[in-house]
Order: sequence, then structure tokens, then C-alpha cells
Amino acid sequence: MAESAYIISSVAGCFYLIACYRLLKLSRRSGQRPEFWLGIYFGAAGQWYLLYTAPYFLGLDALPPLTEQGVEWTYALGVIPYLLFIRSTFRPGCGWATALAIASSLLLIGGAAAASLGGGFSNSIDDLAYLIEWTGYTIPSIWMCGEGFVAHSAAQKRVRMGLCEPVVANRYLLFAYFGGCQIAACAADLLWALENSRESASSAFANGLLSATEIASVAALWLVFFPPLAYRRWIKHRAELLSAPAERG
Repeated sequence: MAESAYIISSVAGCFYLIACYRLLKLSRRSGQRPEFWLGIYFGAAGQWYLLYTAPYFLGLDALPPLTEQGVEWTYALGVIPYLLFIRSTFRPGCGWATALAIASSLLLIGGAAAASLGGGFSNSIDDLAYLIEWTGYTIPSIWMCGEGFVAHSAAQKRVRMGLCEPVVANRYLLFAYFGGCQIAACAADLLWALENSRESASSAFANGLLSATEIASVAALWLVFFPPLAYRRWIKHRAELLSAPAERG
């Protein structure tokens, strides 16, 4: 991984931890579960980014084996609250959503357990444990992307009727973008695993794609949780322009 990729990953990790703190604080005040689930996931993702870039900044070759397994398990288990966030936010009480969340959780746990029993996480496409866990954390990325776009479309209709704030509708779109960035990150991770299976240096394309998705993910989440005033005004103005033709008609 290039030096710039380590730096970008570290910045992403810091942001995820900041978002985690903000969401858990909000959940404590509101008593709402979705904020809590998403906060736990961001905390797991943040520690994963920071600990896996730590060897580069500390001049080490790699993390100790037990520490590496602990970090991987934390992330694998941390994706489960992400699944609970998606289900509770977009499909509460839906049978197929519950089944999908359970299936993805079992893949995450099964993949992590198989990797641990096999001696560690290889990050190679030839490793069945890696592919199982990869499937487990790719499912919520696709799910989030799809649900975000569906919810945004429905919210836009309510915006035109004056029943929903434009910023709220835009938040669904940003979550869809976040899910799309995570899908691209999963694809980059799979490409990286393919390179590892060939025992060759990681490709510049995989390196660049992963860095780009991290930047885009953080940008989307920043606008979700810390939208600047200028951005909120722009969203409101854009909604007014889009609804104007309908009002004249």
C-alpha cells in the first residue's frame, strides 16, 4: 500500500470514530436504536482503519497475530450492527429483511471463525474463509445502496408535497452514495485478494480505487452528519427549483 493510501485510511479511521462518538451521544439523548447501531459500526470500522495503518506509522512489519485476529473479529462483529441499522431504518418488522440480516451475520461469523481456525486472515481469493466473510460484509453495502435510493425517491415525492424537508430527503441519497462507495471498496478488496493469491504486488488500480472510495465515503458521511450551512441552503434552493414547474402546472 502506498504512503498516500495509509494516510487516507488513517484520516478515514479518525472520521469514523468522530461519527461514532456523535451518533452514540445522539442515541443516548434520543433513546433511538438506529443511531446506536450505526455508531457501533462506525466505531468498529474506525479502529480497523487505525490499527491496520499503525504498523506503517510505527515502523513495524505487521500487527502481532493475536492483535490482528482481534481487530478482524471486531470488524466482522461490528458489521452486524450495520445490518441492524439498515433493517431498523428502512425495513422494520419485515420478514425478508430480518432473514437477510441473519444470513449476512452468519457469513461474517462463519468466515471469521474459519479464518481463525485456519491460522489467521489471509486476504487471498483462494481462501474460502475470506470469500465467506467478504460476502458477509458486501451484502449490507449493496443493501444500503438500494434502500437509500428507494427511500430518496419516496422522500422526493413528499418534498414536492411539502411533507418532507429537502435536507432529510437528501440524507437518504447520501446514504445511497455511501453504500455505493462501500460496494466499490469491496470490489477493490476483492481485487487486492486476487493479487495476493498470485503472490504479486498489489495493483496500482486496486490501491487507487480503495483510496478513492475511502475519500468518497468520508465525504458522503460528512455531509450526512456535519452538513455546512451553504450545502443545506443549496439543497433547499435546488428543491424549490425542482418543485416550481410542478406548482406552475
